[in-house]
Amino acid sequence: MAAGTDVVVLTARHSISGQVMLDQRLSDFLNDRRDTAINLRETKIARLNEPSRILQQHAESVIQKAWAVVAFEPPSKGVNAGQRLFGYVPKLRHQAFLVLEGMEVRGTLHTAGPLDLRRLLATTSDSFVPITDAVVTLYENDRYVIEQPAIMVNIRLLRYIGTIG
Repeated sequence: MAAGTDVVVLTARHSISGQVMLDQRLSDFLNDRRDTAINLRETKIARLNEPSRILQQHAESVIQKAWAVVAFEPPSKGVNAGQRLFGYVPKLRHQAFLVLEGMEVRGTLHTAGPLDLRRLLATTSDSFVPITDAVVTLYENDRYVIEQPAIMVNIRLLRYIGTIG
């Protein structure tokens, strides 16, 4: 049975928050190619240059997964956000800096082996990859910084990636 999950989706220009009905982890849902859209309930939308000002509220809305740059579950009581986003598989950690459509992300990228940036981009079958200990800086408003224990990044909208350190 699907459970309502609070989700924040950042596009290049907007922040969209609402509730999505999931019967799987957020990462699995975002990478599920059978569904190309995110159906949201109780949605609020704001521009990234003024994220505290809600433009509209809607009982139901839809966003194409392809236009979601970053998606995450806001922290909630009881369950660590990092545990909800993806299953545990031993992986190597790499500090990374990513430039995406409308924002920059610093955080930890996880790989099964040594990091090969070209291979990561060329061979990944997933559209969304997890970044932990994420710090998101918005182009529209660089004073507004989002810090999350875990986010999902749309690798198809990646403009630049580099390792830190």
